[in-house]
Amino acid sequence: MIPRPGLAHDLSAYRTVVALLDAACLPGLPERLESREIPALSLFQGDLGARLRDVAPYLVQMDTAGTLMRDFVNDADLPWAMWKKRPGILILGDLDLAALQKHFRRLLRVRAEDGTFFFRFWEQSSALAYFDAIATSEERGRWFYPREGGQIEALLVPDAGTDTLRVFPAGAPRPATRPWESHPFRLAPPELAALRSTRVRVNVQQMVTLMLRTFPDRATSLPQEQLEKRVRRSVSRATEFGIRQRGNAFRIAAWDLHSEDVFETVDPAGTLRRILRADLLEEDKMRQLVERIAQLGPANS
Repeated sequence: MIPRPGLAHDLSAYRTVVALLDAACLPGLPERLESREIPALSLFQGDLGARLRDVAPYLVQMDTAGTLMRDFVNDADLPWAMWKKRPGILILGDLDLAALQKHFRRLLRVRAEDGTFFFRFWEQSSALAYFDAIATSEERGRWFYPREGGQIEALLVPDAGTDTLRVFPAGAPRPATRPWESHPFRLAPPELAALRSTRVRVNVQQMVTLMLRTFPDRATSLPQEQLEKRVRRSVSRATEFGIRQRGNAFRIAAWDLHSEDVFETVDPAGTLRRILRADLLEEDKMRQLVERIAQLGPANS
């Protein structure tokens, strides 16, 4: 691990440091890079790159002594400070931006048991969970040894919980044989489980924060640990009933928070329970739940 405050000093010996920055988390990033004439390439190309310019991931040439690196590790509540916004990851190696763009574009889509997914591997929570999950897998070589040659020495992932950057190194020179090149990029069940688990954890944390802002009186009446436990239970319950969209899961959690137990128990006729268990599309199920709660009275909505 590298402590956040000492990052620039620890990386000063590296000739090439590249950041993969997420414009979706850093408003105005493209304009910021252009105005400072900082070399950068988007991972999105063509029409997609033009349409999603303001939310795309960008490979950015970093100067360890430059302003952008100082902004990256700045944890203040300032518009240009990046650390608390979960900006992305750092890449150490001997590849230029074009080579890294070609390499990482191959990893934007990944196959899993349920189909093909867009993989935002530069997101802090996903990166930490995934690279821990493949620590002993030969699949990790796919990340560090591009087909065209060269090597990524290490990926550095910010860990806000410890105020450090976790270092995931290649660990060895480029191997003569690279078995991962013979099959498509896939997520094994343990890797998929790790990503799903961390996604639930992050969603719960974000929902707790939103719950405290939206319903401060009710939410602060519970100890933090108990509030997190109740929100986690609500998210799990929502999933069991086929309710997976984050906004809808938050609504279920809010209804549960304002009930003595689970929200459907406020309905003496059991209609809410029947709707939850019905074989309906998520949007239809939520519409019927909202309508039924409105019928039961303002106190329940």
